[in-house]
Amino acid sequence: MTYRSFRPFDTKVKEGLQVTVRDVVPDDGDLIELGFDRLSKRSRFFRFMASKSRLSDAEVDLFSALNTVDHAAVGALCMRDDMPQPVGIARYVRTSAESHSAEIAVTVVDAFHNRGIGTLLLGVLAKMACANGISEFLALVDSENAAMRQLLLELGGTEEAPNEPEVSIRVPIYQDPTNYPDNEVGAYVRRAYSYAQLSDG
Repeated sequence: MTYRSFRPFDTKVKEGLQVTVRDVVPDDGDLIELGFDRLSKRSRFFRFMASKSRLSDAEVDLFSALNTVDHAAVGALCMRDDMPQPVGIARYVRTSAESHSAEIAVTVVDAFHNRGIGTLLLGVLAKMACANGISEFLALVDSENAAMRQLLLELGGTEEAPNEPEVSIRVPIYQDPTNYPDNEVGAYVRRAYSYAQLSDG
């Protein structure tokens, strides 16, 4: 299968912030490190399920690797002082070569929380994943990460072992965005689908 991506696009999120959404590429290592540096300790813990003070060189290389059908990431940037600034990132990793499921992670820099960026990135990632043969997202979420748990549940996810320290959530994803729930999160994901026009691949 040939990897299907989307054409980069610009849009405004809550509070009028203009962002550019595009594939993560190998040249983005510096942006990934900058984004990590701007995460709070709590956000880092939620992302890695452990205390973490820095990214290793191997992690930077992995997180900025060229996208494939099995491992892909999208990012959001804004311009500040004529320089691109990292806002958020979402990625999927297929669970196995023959699987239609993929593990996901969504991270938004703390200064940009509560603007719909995580939902926007998740919607773009879902459209890409469907185009690359994936029909289900799996997320391992810290039980105290209420915002992410609520987002995934409102997208149609179901929790497994909800009373454990780490909660597993399964989320079906669809090629047809009308299949998403009729709520605010579903509407935002449908908006992301309309913005993320697939490339010819």
